[in-house]
Amino acid sequence: MLTRPEIICRLTLMTACIICGTVLGAVAHCSAAGRLFFIVAKSESDLNFMRVYEAAKSEAVAKGDRVVLTGGKGKAHFRIQDESIREAMRQEPDGLAVSVLHSRFLAENSFKLVHAAGIPVLTYDSDFTEPYHSLRAGYVGTDNVELGRELARQAQKLRPGGGMVAIQTGGLDDTNLIARIQGVREQLALGVSGSEWTLDPRSPIPCRDNYNQALGQLENLLEDPEVHVIISVGWWAEMAEGYAPLVERFRRSLGRGEKILIFAGAHPRQREIFAKRLSHVNIGLDFEEMGRLVYRNLARLADGGSVPEVTHTPMDILSQDCLYAPAR
Repeated sequence: MLTRPEIICRLTLMTACIICGTVLGAVAHCSAAGRLFFIVAKSESDLNFMRVYEAAKSEAVAKGDRVVLTGGKGKAHFRIQDESIREAMRQEPDGLAVSVLHSRFLAENSFKLVHAAGIPVLTYDSDFTEPYHSLRAGYVGTDNVELGRELARQAQKLRPGGGMVAIQTGGLDDTNLIARIQGVREQLALGVSGSEWTLDPRSPIPCRDNYNQALGQLENLLEDPEVHVIISVGWWAEMAEGYAPLVERFRRSLGRGEKILIFAGAHPRQREIFAKRLSHVNIGLDFEEMGRLVYRNLARLADGGSVPEVTHTPMDILSQDCLYAPAR
């Protein structure tokens, strides 16, 4: 038979255990409440992906969730992206958003793990190519084919008589850039009999996301008398330090419309260039809205809901036909 001191001692221990269990349970519950989402960039060093991430993170923090940016730093490469997805999967995320570099490679490698784990997936900025659309619940971002068409429409507006067009791009495997080039080709009827437009035989010209390489390519195109319009489906040459002094050398021919410069992107640096009349056209992409929609759609999928197969974000068109030096 237990003595009174022994009973009191046991009751004290039981109470302590109950209190401890309640506290630990509360802590575990709090930990489980915040969901973990990964945004997989083409490169974490790319400022546009930082814009997507910051916008998504702001929304996530307000809801008690966490967003992590991954994809590797420096030059983008699909193998690095694939390994980043594998690393993310080790942390058992509640969802992934991927800007796809190489559809088939991801499908045949890291996405086998993603599919087996049943993790909700979105693509953003750069979608899987059509045979692999089943690997994601939806796409958020620019209508890249339409962006290419709009780049080409601006060329038609500024040079209605047609001519030779050169196309600058980043990587030849990037699905979003391929789609933009497709839009340019379709709008200008490149390769179609009777079209007023012809394609520079070197195009599309890849810079592999190297700003200085893109600038060197641009210089060659500006010096080529047979090239009339230069369409860059991204921002690369404009982000190089030497862009302004290079283009200043050709301001007269640019001002006369003998050369036309058209760029995708309207980053603050690109807007400064446009304001100085060092480009004819810049078409901006809304990466902040992209980030907000990425988080909202991932949260909806994590809650067991559904999302639209495609959600397009807006474009902002900056266009001018006169590139003579602005008044001082």
